[in-house]
Amino acid sequence: MLQKFKGAAILFIILLVSNLIAAQKDSIPTKQIKEVTVFSLGSGNISLPYISVDKQKLQQKDYNSTADALKNEAGIFLSKDGMWATSVNIRGLSEQRLLFLVDDDRIQTATDVAGVLSTVNLNSLEKIEVIKGAASVLYGNGAMGGVVNFVTYRPQYTNKLKSNGKLNTGYQDVNNMYSNSLNVNITNSNWYLSMNGSYRTAGNTKTPTGILGNSQLNNASWGLAGGMKYSENQELLVSYNHYEAWNTGIPGGSAFPLASTVKYKNFTRNQLSGEYIFTDLTEWLDHVSLKAYTQTVVRDVENKVNSTTTLYPSSTNTTAGFKASADLNFEERNKLTVGAEIWQRKSETVRYKVVTASSDTTITVEQPTPRATMFDAGIFSHYKHSLIPTKLNLHAGLRLDFLQTVNDTSFTEIKKYKVDNGESIALPHSSNVLFYPAKVPELAYSAHIDIEYLPARNNKLLLSLASSYRAASIEERYKYINQAGGVVHKGNPDLNPEKGYFSNLSYSTGNKKVVFKADIFANYLFDLITEKKISSTLYQNTNISEAMFLGAETEFRWMISRKLNVMSNISYVRGRDVTANDFLPQIPPLHGFIALNYYLEKLFNTSLSAEWAAKQIEAASTETKTGGHIVLDWDIQTKPFKLSKDIALQVTGGIDNILDTAYYNHLTSMRTGGSKFLEPGRNVFAKAAVIW
Repeated sequence: MLQKFKGAAILFIILLVSNLIAAQKDSIPTKQIKEVTVFSLGSGNISLPYISVDKQKLQQKDYNSTADALKNEAGIFLSKDGMWATSVNIRGLSEQRLLFLVDDDRIQTATDVAGVLSTVNLNSLEKIEVIKGAASVLYGNGAMGGVVNFVTYRPQYTNKLKSNGKLNTGYQDVNNMYSNSLNVNITNSNWYLSMNGSYRTAGNTKTPTGILGNSQLNNASWGLAGGMKYSENQELLVSYNHYEAWNTGIPGGSAFPLASTVKYKNFTRNQLSGEYIFTDLTEWLDHVSLKAYTQTVVRDVENKVNSTTTLYPSSTNTTAGFKASADLNFEERNKLTVGAEIWQRKSETVRYKVVTASSDTTITVEQPTPRATMFDAGIFSHYKHSLIPTKLNLHAGLRLDFLQTVNDTSFTEIKKYKVDNGESIALPHSSNVLFYPAKVPELAYSAHIDIEYLPARNNKLLLSLASSYRAASIEERYKYINQAGGVVHKGNPDLNPEKGYFSNLSYSTGNKKVVFKADIFANYLFDLITEKKISSTLYQNTNISEAMFLGAETEFRWMISRKLNVMSNISYVRGRDVTANDFLPQIPPLHGFIALNYYLEKLFNTSLSAEWAAKQIEAASTETKTGGHIVLDWDIQTKPFKLSKDIALQVTGGIDNILDTAYYNHLTSMRTGGSKFLEPGRNVFAKAAVIW
């Protein structure tokens, strides 16, 4: 599959070069087309709470993953399986209910163990966008609790042939990590080519009480993107991205025996995407987009259970999709977005169990989960109407989907043999059925309505109401994680789909000096899919009849002067199993962030910040309660200063966890069971960027 992707990328380059020659002879006058953010989360299609983390924020720190870049945003909390494998929780809803996109292409995790978000190269991004709330009406299955979209950098067309780039190098001492990345862009009046690559290596992480063993990481990536204008209102975009990690540790996990050593031998993601865009076709047809993509995630794990037994779980997940959307303006006060989407995901797993004795080696080939396919075909529409210009707006949307999940039979063992003096000898094996073949068709609908009221200048009140639907994922139905002595995590083929009602009331006000925003939300979910403790050694997915999420967020920014400002946020969510009258698992504690930022024009900007969390005493019966913490960070970044006419240097540095505070992240408490680990200690980091 990788060779096919590489071949497609090479083919694109050939086509691009051939079109360059033709373009230079084109007699049609060139017009700079307006910049279009294709179906951006913040493009006005939906009015749910929205966050955008821009490039400047992404570059001011030295993050280990894209999830780390979101940790100080209101309503977002991290979940971790180590320094590399991180994910996010939005308003108490974990990654199973969140949709992750790269340039609007779905990312599918290989298992419910975090890690796939780390396969996005931070240095290739323009921004990270987040919708907090039910966005299923436009994005379909998986977007019940929110959407995270990683937007890669897209060069601007230029009047003549130009090139620019950026070389980054950095170091952080908490895990002795060295990182390097390179971005190069070549642009012209009607085409561009953008290339990026990165490499990182790190050892074990230091915590305030010692070294966190098996927390090393190694990864590399490269990407190629191109764009071409075929006329003043037509554009082709193509991109290919490859990422791989190896010898990357998983320091904890309740599925693993305490004495085991587990790491990713190989974790790769390959993404190929193409999009054709039409703009300003008629007076009423603004924008049409046709987009196709394919993406493969391969995960190979090594679990050394003890000196004689090693397990090698492996999985391959392939997703392919097509999406068409159009923006229509019937008149100034009425806008309509319509579209259709089809995607299919395939998943396949295998596991080798190797037991080494003094005289021979026994190898058992297992199929812990069945081969499975999930198919989705949906249509959607979104309508925006200005009831009273500059005062009252109405947003409404509807989506209909047909979903089908199909799986074959999976067995405890499919082959067993012994290797003795280089000779393979077949052994009898147990072919007990774990999951029987099934086909599960489902019809789904999602809807939302937003009422936006502007009572006075710089004041906005927004009420959002939504109905959302989510079919159980392949992992939730069919996972079977049994790591020879650890806790067994088992799926459930009979899971009902989740359904929910979501509401959010938002108020914002501000001027040049002060900005304030507050959100109150209440989400009621039926048949919530969660993992329940069946016995001391078995956790199984099940449906909860009713679950309630209540919470609030505030954000505040004060421009004390032109050079000095303060920004802060506070987030709280409470999740309960209404039927069992118990707290839900994986609910973050009350937490917040405050930062004092100082800017000295043309020289540098610096920030002193505190990230804090209260005790989490509202923990589920299966979880460990955690104490609160306050962590202080400091960073500084110079403005680019010229080394020559065309080359500039920018330096960034800082200290994370200045006081070397020892603390636990609550969302690791269930993942890691009895082996929960401390977060990293004091970290001094520095990096430099050469820009041309």
